[in-house]
Amino acid sequence: MNELSRLVSHLAESSGFRRKKDIQIPLQKFQWDPKAMLDPIGDDAAVLPSAEGYLLMSCDGIIPGLVKEDPLWAGYCAVLVSVSDIYAMGGRPVAMVNMLSASDEATASLIAEGMAEGCRKLGVPMVGGHYLPEETEGVATAIIGRATHLLRASSGRAGQALIAAVDLDGTPYKHYLQWDCTSAKEPWALLKKLELLPAIAEKGLAVAARDISNAGLLGTIAMLAENAGCGAYVHIDRVPKPEAVELERWLQMFPGYGFILAADAEHSEEILSIFAREGITAAVVGELTSDTRVLVGNGAEEVVLIDWANESLVVARHG
Repeated sequence: MNELSRLVSHLAESSGFRRKKDIQIPLQKFQWDPKAMLDPIGDDAAVLPSAEGYLLMSCDGIIPGLVKEDPLWAGYCAVLVSVSDIYAMGGRPVAMVNMLSASDEATASLIAEGMAEGCRKLGVPMVGGHYLPEETEGVATAIIGRATHLLRASSGRAGQALIAAVDLDGTPYKHYLQWDCTSAKEPWALLKKLELLPAIAEKGLAVAARDISNAGLLGTIAMLAENAGCGAYVHIDRVPKPEAVELERWLQMFPGYGFILAADAEHSEEILSIFAREGITAAVVGELTSDTRVLVGNGAEEVVLIDWANESLVVARHG
């Protein structure tokens, strides 16, 4: 097996990528009617029309093992991931609620402290929640946001450029597959960077986006392509990454601030410039295609990451 094949195979078998597929099990228990929904299941947030544009709703949970090992950081991340979902849709957060459980008061306090710090950093109020004492450690958040212009993964079209935007000004967080580029920054600095997403949406420069999740950069591109009904081609050598982190590990990391956008090619340079002005490293890493496959290439060869003709990730199968 050559190096590229080995890399793509390892990423396809990674827990972050495989866990996305597991959503197919509960999805089958609901009656999803694509014709009755503004946005198909699988995007970063649900979209509800409102008099002032759109309401966005999303929820996220933190892996229980992380909550047990590092409850303060888990609480912080519970806020960060939900906030990122709203910005990825071209929206701005309004408020959030939480659910936490803990085996003792000290752990509960640390989880709540982490969430409170996340809310302070990201400028989002926590307006309610539910607490289960004397239970296994866990934390989840639900969030509501507003948007006037959407970045919907389903709006992506074959031929559009795929742009990866990541804040490389950070460090790996402990031994986890996480890049911390937010905890040391001031709230105003973080909000300026996050505001780039709704600004890009409102200027009509991009049509689709996703925040880079625990499925990693390639997995996130695959999810965006699946929602768009497209394949994708990724030029692996164009992926922005920190010099100190090896490529395979980086491609599995949650980057803290990281987004994939789909845009018409003529808007790419302007989008890259907008991110660069706020210190965000962005690059055109590939394109959406009319293929059923998500391909990863290095100029000399290409390898299939996933083929929609054979399997799904986050979009409900029908029939």
